[in-house]
Amino acid sequence: MKTFIKNMGYENVTLSGYILDSSREMKNANKRPAILVFPGGGYMMCSDREAEPVALAYTAAGYNAFILRYTVGTKTAVPNALRDAENALEYIIQNAEEFCVDTEKIAAIGFSAGGHLAASLGTLGRVKPAALMLGYACILPEMGKLLDMEMPDLCAAVDKTTPPAFIFSTCKDGLVPIENSLAFANALCREKVDFEVHIFQEGTHGLSLSTTHTSGGSATMTDPNFADWLRLSLNWLKVRWGDFPEITPAPVKTNINMTIGELLENEKCRKILAEVSPLLEKSITTNKGHQSLPFTALVANAPDLFNKELIAALEEALEI
Repeated sequence: MKTFIKNMGYENVTLSGYILDSSREMKNANKRPAILVFPGGGYMMCSDREAEPVALAYTAAGYNAFILRYTVGTKTAVPNALRDAENALEYIIQNAEEFCVDTEKIAAIGFSAGGHLAASLGTLGRVKPAALMLGYACILPEMGKLLDMEMPDLCAAVDKTTPPAFIFSTCKDGLVPIENSLAFANALCREKVDFEVHIFQEGTHGLSLSTTHTSGGSATMTDPNFADWLRLSLNWLKVRWGDFPEITPAPVKTNINMTIGELLENEKCRKILAEVSPLLEKSITTNKGHQSLPFTALVANAPDLFNKELIAALEEALEI
C-alpha cells in the first residue's frame, strides 16, 4: 500500500491517501473504486475515530481511500470546508491514473458534521462524487444553532444531479435528531434520486464503525447491530457499481510440442526460465514428474507467467 499526506493549500487542511498496490495477480483490480472520508467533529475538529479506521475498513474491501481533514474552528468553516471538499475531489480525479482510481466510482462518506459536508458536496459542489454515504449526518438548517454557525438548506438544494445516497443513523441519536436523515431521504425521493436508508433502533451519536477499537474505551460507543452499516454500505455500492470484473485470460498458443524435460535440455530455454522464475526452474528441474508433462500443460496452468513475449523468446531459442 502507498500512503501520502498532502497539504491542500490552507492551514491544517490535508488529504491523506491509502492506495492499494497493483499486482499482476489481481489485474482485475488495478483500477479501483474510491472512498473519500469526511470525519465528523461539529466543524470544530476532525475526529480520528471517524477517519483512518473508516478508510482502512474500505481498503480491506478493495477500495482506494482518502481522508480529508477540512477547515474547522472558524465562523466560516462551513463554506470553507465545502471549498476544501471540492478541491480534494478534483485532486483525486486529476490524479486518477496515478492513484489507480475509477473516476466514475468515487463515493464521499461523512459522519455528523462530515455528513453535512458530504451532502453539501453532493448538492452544492461544483464537482460531485458518484455516490454519497451519510452517517448520522447534520442536514437541517436549524442544526446551525447547535454548531453556532449558519448552515445552508441542503434539502432544498437536492435536485436530479444529486448523487444517490446511502443513509444510516439511529433512532436514539440524542445530538442529531433522526429527522435530519429522514428529511434528506424525502428530498431525494422528491427528485427521484436513488437512496437506501438504515435507521437502527439503538445507538448513541458518533458511533463510527461501532467497534471496540473505535470506541475510545467507552461501551456506549459500540453496538453490534449498528456496526452492520459497513457491510450494508459495501453491498449497496456493489449493487450500484458492480463487483470487480471477472477476467478470462486469452489462451496463449505455442508451437513448442515437447515435454518440459525436453525443453530444459536447451540451455538457452533453461536460462530464460531461470531468469523469469528461478523457483519454477528449480522446481521442474528437480521434479521428474514435472519433466514428463507436455510444455503446453505448463502454459495452460500458468497463463500469467507464460505470456506471448516469453513464449516467443523460448521459440526463438529453439529456432521454431
